[in-house]
Amino acid sequence: MKIIVHGGGAQIGGTCIEVAAGKTRLILDCGWPLESDDNPTPPAVPGLFARGTRPDAVLLTHAHPDHTGFITEMPPDVPIHATVGTSKMMLAGSYYTPNGVKIPRDRFCEVAVPKPREASRSFPIGDLNVTAYPVDHSAYDSVAYLVEHGGKRVLYTGDLRFHGRKPGMSQRLSRELRGKLDLLITEGTNVGRASAGLRAEAEVEARALEVARAHPSLVMVAFSPQNIDRFVSFYRAAKRAGRTFVGDHYLLGVLHLLALRSLPKPGIADDLRFYFPKKRNRIAKIEPFAGERTITRDEILAEPHRYIMLTRPSILRDFAGVLPPKTQVLYGMWSGYRERPDWREAEAMIADAGGEIASCHASGHAHELPLFSFIGELEPAKILPVHTTSQVIFQQRFGAKCIAACDAQYTVEL
Repeated sequence: MKIIVHGGGAQIGGTCIEVAAGKTRLILDCGWPLESDDNPTPPAVPGLFARGTRPDAVLLTHAHPDHTGFITEMPPDVPIHATVGTSKMMLAGSYYTPNGVKIPRDRFCEVAVPKPREASRSFPIGDLNVTAYPVDHSAYDSVAYLVEHGGKRVLYTGDLRFHGRKPGMSQRLSRELRGKLDLLITEGTNVGRASAGLRAEAEVEARALEVARAHPSLVMVAFSPQNIDRFVSFYRAAKRAGRTFVGDHYLLGVLHLLALRSLPKPGIADDLRFYFPKKRNRIAKIEPFAGERTITRDEILAEPHRYIMLTRPSILRDFAGVLPPKTQVLYGMWSGYRERPDWREAEAMIADAGGEIASCHASGHAHELPLFSFIGELEPAKILPVHTTSQVIFQQRFGAKCIAACDAQYTVEL
């Protein structure tokens, strides 16, 4: 087996990894670098973005653009494998975000994910055998991939964590693969970083509940509607505090497309309403599913203490000059977004109303100590950290087992 790191070896995002054996080539993820200009250049993968034979398939671990962004620039006859949830999240992103990409229907190949009590299921792609394992991440329906050939096994974790709403997902990986991996390709986003924010998703809910019970005015929450765990945390906090949760058109689209029994159903749930901002992408086939559960700005302003409301700068502009006094905003995303001009404008508006914005966020990525403990449990023969800028810390911890892919086209052979 040959493993080539085309992108994301020494940076956060931009992950693109090739696994090849026999006559088969697979590409694991193919996303934009997080820190890039508006027109990032795709990696020079033969057959995708450079001359050469086309790979047999592209496999996506989850819907975040730093793992999916370049699929629109691929040749139109390369199959794209992903879970149904990932496909639906990408579709929602294509509706409601400026740079969202979706998987063309004629290229989509469904990746089946076992339920907790079901056996893992593998599937062949050419000369390689692939097994998808569910992992806990801030993107819904995320998976890791095990790729096998000729008795060799490579596990690519994609992005994962151990402190979300499904922390037990990693137990299946440890139970089934301990001591059986020739190579572990793992993310390391938080390795070497000082801890920031809350340590677990349960703490997000507890903090939101505390604020919702004590605060006399409107509580707003800022997060991506694609982060289902975060929605559940804030929605549960609203219910427990006796408030109604107010979502937007984007959240409506996500809930409608997923249609999960475990989530409230738009247009029916009594404790879930939807505010449609003036400036938005209007998707005519989705907005009617809000039914009679829409809410106006005037209704919110009349009794602000009754609501926890999803917000973003474009929604806050609808409340310019009339934002309820002492509005509290709980910020549940990466802190770097707050440096952007739209969020600086939003923070000034909140301050003018005598309100404040406070962090209420838990990372979508594994913290260093739990990640290293997980790697120790797996007992892989070799470790290849990607999606990180701290390979040296991996090397210090795991010694000769660790391979540091610092350059594009870095190759490992098994």
